[in-house]
Amino acid sequence: MRKLDPRTKLSLGIMAIAAVFIAQRPYTLVAEGMIIFVLLPLLGNGRALIRSLRLAWVMVALVFVVAYLSFDTQTALLLSLRLLNLLTVSFVFFHRITPDELGDALKKMGVPYAFAFILTGGMRYVPLIGQKIRHIMDAQQSRGIDLRPRIGNIPNFMALLIPLLVQSFVLSDELAIAMESRGFARKDRSWRREYRLTPVEYVVIFASLLLVIAFAWWERG
Repeated sequence: MRKLDPRTKLSLGIMAIAAVFIAQRPYTLVAEGMIIFVLLPLLGNGRALIRSLRLAWVMVALVFVVAYLSFDTQTALLLSLRLLNLLTVSFVFFHRITPDELGDALKKMGVPYAFAFILTGGMRYVPLIGQKIRHIMDAQQSRGIDLRPRIGNIPNFMALLIPLLVQSFVLSDELAIAMESRGFARKDRSWRREYRLTPVEYVVIFASLLLVIAFAWWERG
């Protein structure tokens, strides 16, 4: 799948997410979830998914409880299953497409370069900010500042937020200088890699679109 054109990956990801939203019955969502989990070993994502969904189960359970108290059992089951499928599909999608490929796909599809850059830049800097948070926490805890998630430690969180804010400003300033030095505002851009859709990929996209349309017709009717 990594050899596919980024536009093919993006199209398949969008249609998979659309299929999750189209499903209106709990047993349909259960079937979708089973199909996803069956395909995961073929993609080599099984263990990584289990690790990444540890916190997701808490979110899914919370959604179920809130929906159960607000509506009924069927609605709670529907919402929690949809959220679980969305998280799983999103994990597979972002695991199989890099920020560079996503940006190239959006630009090839006519999306303005600035918007594509903002999206891909956010995807790159979210893990970087997470790494900086861990480094700051380790440094402050080595100085005896308790940053564990406790009510009594709330005043200590300033020792985390202020260094993080300063480093974020420094990072944004360095990014702005790098963008300006590389001619971010220029209109004519060269491509590091030229992507081309193959006839097989056209068939795959078209067939997937037909399946989504047929699924929507069956689910609604």
